[in-house]
Amino acid sequence: MSGQESMRIFFRIVGVACLFLFVGLSFHVLDLQSLFMQMRSLLHRPILLALLVGLYGASFLLKTYAWRLYLHEKITLREGLYGLLYSLLVNHLSPLKIGDAVRIAAVTKRGRVSWAEAAQSVIVMRLLDLLILGLFGAFGTLLLFQQLSVRVLLFVLGSVLMLIIALFLRHKAPSFLQKQLQQLSSALQGGRGAAIVLLVAVSWIFEAFVIFGISSNVSFWEAVWVNSVTIAGQVFQLTPGGVGTYETVMTFALRAVGVPVQKAYEWALLSHGFKFLFSYGAGLLVFLIYPIQLASYLRYKKKGETNEWRK
Repeated sequence: MSGQESMRIFFRIVGVACLFLFVGLSFHVLDLQSLFMQMRSLLHRPILLALLVGLYGASFLLKTYAWRLYLHEKITLREGLYGLLYSLLVNHLSPLKIGDAVRIAAVTKRGRVSWAEAAQSVIVMRLLDLLILGLFGAFGTLLLFQQLSVRVLLFVLGSVLMLIIALFLRHKAPSFLQKQLQQLSSALQGGRGAAIVLLVAVSWIFEAFVIFGISSNVSFWEAVWVNSVTIAGQVFQLTPGGVGTYETVMTFALRAVGVPVQKAYEWALLSHGFKFLFSYGAGLLVFLIYPIQLASYLRYKKKGETNEWRK
């Protein structure tokens, strides 16, 4: 068995384990009456909901602007945002994370950016996302937890996760990954690079407002840490939108900052439900405004499988 196959099996095992944990959590702590009360309370706060929609939407605007800077303004903000929202929608419809295919098709529709350039930029921006989420998770672990044993445990778990991801990528496409890391290093130099990093970092902070607004006794920086850990855990996604994986990781992250398990589970469900509704609403709107052809997606898949990941 090759190293690549071993890593794929490992990722699937962890993903299945998260799904089993989610089922176990649901069986033991799900209280529909309590969940509906939490949902009703949230629906009775329309100003908060509007604010969360605005802040969550703003996180994608910031990511779009960073992406546009990386591409040296070859795409418009509108095209980049449409691509990101398409990606969000597809990733919440498919068990496979294939949204980036549609994201690339969206920004290459006008012909100002080549397929290869768009694909390379998406990969580099994904690597930057993982890097920033990893840093948020590591620094949050050191700053938020006073008990040394908890710090060490969480830090070790996070380090092991990052190592596993790095090994997986290295086995999957060592030369390709090395090329993308070099591109990332080059892109982060100078004022433009600093702006890209800052925009992406702030975008993830904005996304943390979702769990911060839904929860009642979690500090903002705890919410940033919980969100970072949860999103990083989506590398083990096996279902559309990461259902099960998202809730499991967020529940345990919230438990780590002292939230009772039932509240943690309910807040994880509500925050993920919010993101699902946002992805469907925004994705449908973009589809109506800026439709793309399925042929573009199929062309991406063919090129991606034959030209990139086999280098």
